[in-house]
Amino acid sequence: MATRSYDAVPPVARTAEREHPRQSTAGTAGGVGERTSALDENEARLLAVLRAGRAPDEAGDERRRRLLTVWRGLVADPARPLWATGLLHRLTWSQDSPSEGADSARAGLFGEFPEAQGRLLGMLHGCAVAEAFVRGNTAATARTTAVLSVVEALVHAHAERRTRGEADPVSAALRGQQRWLYSRGIAWNQCVPHRPDSTGPQGGLAADARMRTAGEGDPVTLTSLARIAAGERPGSPEEPVNSAGSAGAVPLGAAAALWAADARSALVLGERIAALTHGGRDGYRPAGVLAAVLFALLRGEDLERSSVAALELLPHDRPCEQPAEAVRLARFRPAGLVPSRRNLEAAADGSTGSGALAVALRAALGCPGDFTGALRVASDHGGDTVASAMLCGQLLGALHGPELLDLGPHRAPSVAPLAERVTAEAASEFGPRPERTPQWMGHHPVRPEEPEREEVPGHEPDGAAWQSRFVRCVRGCAAGEALGGAVTAETWREIRDRYGSEGIREYVPAGYPSGRIGSETQLLLFTLEGVVRAGVAGRGDDSPRLPTRQVQHACQRWLHTQHLSWARAAGEFLSTAPEPDGWLVEQRALFQTRTPGRTMMRTLIAFAKGQREMGAPETPDNDSDGSTALLRAVPAALWSREDAETFHAAAELASLTHGHRDVRLSTGVLAVLVARLLRGASIPEGITAALETLDEHPESGNVRAGVTAALELAESGVVPPEHVENTLGSGFKAVEALGIGLYSALSAHGDFAQGLRTAVNHSGNSAACGAVSGGLLALSSPETMGEHWFLELELRDTVERMATDATLEFGPAPPETSEWFERYPAS
Repeated sequence: MATRSYDAVPPVARTAEREHPRQSTAGTAGGVGERTSALDENEARLLAVLRAGRAPDEAGDERRRRLLTVWRGLVADPARPLWATGLLHRLTWSQDSPSEGADSARAGLFGEFPEAQGRLLGMLHGCAVAEAFVRGNTAATARTTAVLSVVEALVHAHAERRTRGEADPVSAALRGQQRWLYSRGIAWNQCVPHRPDSTGPQGGLAADARMRTAGEGDPVTLTSLARIAAGERPGSPEEPVNSAGSAGAVPLGAAAALWAADARSALVLGERIAALTHGGRDGYRPAGVLAAVLFALLRGEDLERSSVAALELLPHDRPCEQPAEAVRLARFRPAGLVPSRRNLEAAADGSTGSGALAVALRAALGCPGDFTGALRVASDHGGDTVASAMLCGQLLGALHGPELLDLGPHRAPSVAPLAERVTAEAASEFGPRPERTPQWMGHHPVRPEEPEREEVPGHEPDGAAWQSRFVRCVRGCAAGEALGGAVTAETWREIRDRYGSEGIREYVPAGYPSGRIGSETQLLLFTLEGVVRAGVAGRGDDSPRLPTRQVQHACQRWLHTQHLSWARAAGEFLSTAPEPDGWLVEQRALFQTRTPGRTMMRTLIAFAKGQREMGAPETPDNDSDGSTALLRAVPAALWSREDAETFHAAAELASLTHGHRDVRLSTGVLAVLVARLLRGASIPEGITAALETLDEHPESGNVRAGVTAALELAESGVVPPEHVENTLGSGFKAVEALGIGLYSALSAHGDFAQGLRTAVNHSGNSAACGAVSGGLLALSSPETMGEHWFLELELRDTVERMATDATLEFGPAPPETSEWFERYPAS
């Protein structure tokens, strides 16, 4: 283990001193002739120990003075070595802690195990340092703040149990995540289910401005919390909230190691905390394994033995294969050999929770004394590198304490003081004599009894309800195109010959994952990014400009992904943006050509060459009535709560590339329909509002006729594909794709899969029709949208992140961080 020089107070100690001012130390170690202040009680005990068996000669007195100076520096440093933490614990509790033979439960984790406080701080510091390491920014620790919030919530719950005699740690963990969401700038009424009497969290981490760090939270967690806030139930292993097996919730399992009485109960509690938001076994089971491992590490056990013991707690018929294999491989590795990226990816899927924990275990076991080296290994794979590095940091931090981290100048994460505060409060609450002072209880208020929730007559859901709906809508659009894209170029007879009498029913495997997105989804994401950037640019304006220019810029960035250099794709934007900016264009997986529409490509290339201006209804550049622009209705639905303004924004966005009147009006109708569904209306109610808005526009007969025909056909239920084509068209025109999407969504009667299959199984533009139908069904029938439609979707994390970010920008408290403005420049 590396040694630390104590000739000066380390950086973390200086941070802690600003956080918790205390009596200054006498000087530096080694200062000759320095005067020391009067000994406090603990130091007197230490001095008595040191004096034992030594004569009080002059040289001894000088050595004692130097030793006391060093000791005071150690006491002032929360990141002191474990031996110093243990010695301080023994000095503090040697006379008044529970006596020999007393109930060990009364002593608590921090009473029975002298080094536990240092190990907990190492666990939290390790988590923060690892996240900052991967993100390349000491202020980018958004996921670590979620861990801190859950730990703090369990401290609150423990105080509640002392006061009332009972408390539920799983419910407390959910409250902690909701408070974390609030600390990120989300209004409290969007963090919890509707309660008119709720005023938001008071005190604690949620009220600390330092919790608003850079970096992004886990997208699955954000979506699940939004659904819970909208009134859906939290998840559990028995009743999963979704099928997500990603790694975002696994680090939260660390908090269970504090609460549990034994490793088995730590495993169960860790699983239940993660299952609140992640329903797949790979998403919650490794959180339980992590909790059991950390339970042992906090008590001074060896990492390898702790890992083996934790994995043995799992039922034989439900093992955690990837972490088990990681431990096996680590045990038989040649000395000094660390796993390569190829080794890691061959043995574990780092995008899953089980795989991320497996990577973390191999890194920690392979580099047990090299923290930075372990992080390099843990972050060198193609999965969730933030999660695997955080898990590695938690393991090594708990194993060695904060000393191994060796935080040099400018390397300490910005949340280090918060980690130290949470550690001190946890050590007090879970120690032998929890504090009961008014000041401490003010930081950890006991949760008041909540009044029974009442339904609010006529209440229109808002806040996180519309936000979770919007994310589902974008998911549904992507899923619909992914299903239909495989058969867009085929006739119904060809589809039937290839896939059977019922046509295509599931994604067609075309690589991994099988749900391959197409150009419709690519352009939907870039349009959404453009609308978000327009929202950033228009903050504070009473009447912000329409997002047309930002969306045109976004379309040129998409054109760049179609294998054109930025100099050839940018057009007039090259003068203000020498390089394509924002985060979306950095996603290399988007640089794929997926049969984009000819009008789209031709129009954008002409703009790039300076051969045309931006398209507008008044000056159409062409007479194309194709369906490629139709999905711009989905981002436009965010622009205003007024139907007329929503319709206008959608029509303007469609006009950027498609000049035909029917395209503008079809896109406007779909935008109003989506906006109404976001606010809780049914499809028929939304259509009524959309047609009323359509009446304000002349020459709208074709669009009204198409919508009416779709409504009438839906009353007949599911009809043969030939009848759909004869009545509504092929879907290659915007009005046709709108009609088929409406018909299939209505005729499905709430069955997502049935509606999607109806939309794509015909001779026509199955991709566009599937996208429209998928978005409408995801909004109107979310309970029937099986998770596999999203989990098997290509670029699902990018889809989720872009949709979630859009809801944040158009929510009541848009992010104000520098990282946000770098992601979404106002141009």
